[in-house]
Amino acid sequence: MNNSKKKIYKTVLLLTMTAMMQSCSMEAPFESKEGVLKMKLSINSDLTRAVVEDPELDEKCVVYISNDKGLVFKEKGLSNVPDQITLRQGHYLAEAWTGDSVPASFDKKFYYGKESFDVTSGTTEVQLTCKIANVVASVNKNSIDDTQVKNLHVGVSTSNGTLEFSKENFDDKGYFMMPFDDENNRESVLNISVDGENILGEPFHKEKVVENVKPGYEYIVRLSYDDTGDEPNGGGYLTMIIDEREVLVATTHEIFAAPSIQGVDFDIDKQIIGDAGKFVGDKRVKIVAFDEITSFTIECVDAGNLNLPAQAVDLKHCDDATIASLNSAGITWDKTVEDLEDNKEGHKRQLSYINFSEQYLNSLPERATEYRIVLSATDGTGHDGVSGKTTTKTLRIAVGEDAIVYEDPLVVDEAFDPSNQMAIGARRATLTATIKDETATGLGIQYREVGATEWIKAPASNASSKTRAQQKISVELLNLKPGTTYEYKAYADDFVASDFEAKRFTTESVFIIPNASMEDWSTYSASTMLGKRTVILPGSTGDKDTSYWGSGNEGSATANKVVLDKSTDLKHSGTYSARLASTSAVGVIAAGNMFVGSYVRTDGTNGVLSLGREYNASHPSKVRVFANYRPGGNVKIKDGQEQFVGTLKSGGTDHGQIYIALTTEPIEIRTNPDNRNLFPSGPKKEDGKTDHPDYSKVVAYGQVTWDNAFGPDGGLEAIEIPFVYTDNARSLKPKYLCIVASASKYGDFFSGSDSSVMYLDDFELVYE
Repeated sequence: MNNSKKKIYKTVLLLTMTAMMQSCSMEAPFESKEGVLKMKLSINSDLTRAVVEDPELDEKCVVYISNDKGLVFKEKGLSNVPDQITLRQGHYLAEAWTGDSVPASFDKKFYYGKESFDVTSGTTEVQLTCKIANVVASVNKNSIDDTQVKNLHVGVSTSNGTLEFSKENFDDKGYFMMPFDDENNRESVLNISVDGENILGEPFHKEKVVENVKPGYEYIVRLSYDDTGDEPNGGGYLTMIIDEREVLVATTHEIFAAPSIQGVDFDIDKQIIGDAGKFVGDKRVKIVAFDEITSFTIECVDAGNLNLPAQAVDLKHCDDATIASLNSAGITWDKTVEDLEDNKEGHKRQLSYINFSEQYLNSLPERATEYRIVLSATDGTGHDGVSGKTTTKTLRIAVGEDAIVYEDPLVVDEAFDPSNQMAIGARRATLTATIKDETATGLGIQYREVGATEWIKAPASNASSKTRAQQKISVELLNLKPGTTYEYKAYADDFVASDFEAKRFTTESVFIIPNASMEDWSTYSASTMLGKRTVILPGSTGDKDTSYWGSGNEGSATANKVVLDKSTDLKHSGTYSARLASTSAVGVIAAGNMFVGSYVRTDGTNGVLSLGREYNASHPSKVRVFANYRPGGNVKIKDGQEQFVGTLKSGGTDHGQIYIALTTEPIEIRTNPDNRNLFPSGPKKEDGKTDHPDYSKVVAYGQVTWDNAFGPDGGLEAIEIPFVYTDNARSLKPKYLCIVASASKYGDFFSGSDSSVMYLDDFELVYE
């Protein structure tokens, strides 16, 4: 039969199973390399005090089964989890989660469970329990003494979520999903603050860091008072005590899978396809339910064409005449159900079959649309006026080529692509999908933030191609939120993938440059050729090896010169900016400079630097900084360095520079002409090669050079320096950030003006 004619697209139903999960009849003996998994799921929940059932948790529950080769089974919605799953023998991990994964909430909770198991021949039973996965925080209301404190507020936060407790909600609990750190490990720190007024009406503020917090544990803020201490005011007499306890289970929500309706030796979620009068073999459908099957309905909108006695028939409650009519048409149902083994005290599983014979299938005439028979089974788990769980499946029969429905003309690819590390940024993402049918039109990808209800459509930029079978489309998503998880799926004209088929990606987190505002300064002691010197450091640690920023101050300290210092003269915000001032000693230019990294040592009169500090591997588009530059005159060029100083002219005006880079490793900078190694800022040659040994470490680079004054007199002006990403960026993650600023660009060659001055303040990475 020719299947290349009219094609109609339809969303794939939720249950997706591999072929090996579709081919085992209940009563047939298993092959020696297969076994059956029967899984019970429960949720340990402190969500409710009276209500045991929570349908929303059932609907949101996702079940994964994987082995050492990857995912072998995935299902969303417990009503779609089959009663039994056929797996090949081996070792597996079952995982399930449900609820809402949000950074911080007073009412949204998340549950997770996992259980490893081995499948052998026969039946393996697994109990999988989802326990609360949040870190829980609360306030001990009984420890609050209104005679000691007033207007009390307790703040609890992680690095990406904050909740505030006050008089109106001291009875509530806060639920936190701990974020991942740069190494993809869960963070384990809660930050707690207490604010209020003491007995004198004076404000106070207390902070406490709780480390090593654990999911499933509650951390209770308890207050203690001592007015005999040395600090009776400002809250000095108040102490925070954190009590830890494991979250107690208020209710156990037992999850029974909804009835299972499966094809025996065929996939009930796919069309049954054949030519009129040429179908071969029966199509047998198996129904399994907890307790008794209380209702089993067979329904069709065109009953006459399907040879059914009525549009809808409940086979559990119909009369003998209706059964006889169905039997004569070739549809038989075994009303005698089979009790299976106990699943839980008081509950049994029951098995039944309905059979659509070859005779029946061949009685259907050819037509342009498919025949649809809706099968609905309801189990006996209902109680207190609530009906049991119901599962519905549609038997779809295509008689003739025009009735064939082709599924999924477009399938989205995984967002993470190791060959393109830049596919997912902080505020943008490039997604691709594989075209399965060249006649599909209106192709695109729709996406939404996890937890949102509305999908946003992003049409494909190359959707006009007409010869694209098995080719790709791509879309670029903009204005995304950093550090946020999104889900996405494919769409086309007359087709939208199911939510179950949606994939996920998480945008990169933005990186905040430490001491970007130049407010932190300290000193350290360094050994020089002329003895110990006190060196000014652009950081608060007093340790050049741990400070994010460094400078050449240690090298110039030998001559009692300072090339970098804090300044209140010009600033954008706060108290200080950084002042880079070139100077000279014994006729040699020492450039005013500052860089991300550390000053390693002095090599004679030259410096050795380690350029670059650890970084979160994100991909910013540029660096923004507020600057003022005033180049000095009367430039001096050291003898023998003329070939290295570009357009700098002896006696002329100096040049200033800021350059930025992202690298895979720190870059060692050496200014000694005998072993000089400067930053590999130049582009590749025409043949794609470069002489610089460090070029392969550079993922992105950008720079600005001034040969005139920049910024208004007496003030700073913003400048943005774009990153230009190299070919390395597709395959390498940037692990180090480099920023270098110099009041004399060619200071590495001891050339420039000793009166050049640059002010810098408020560095920022910009993500677009």
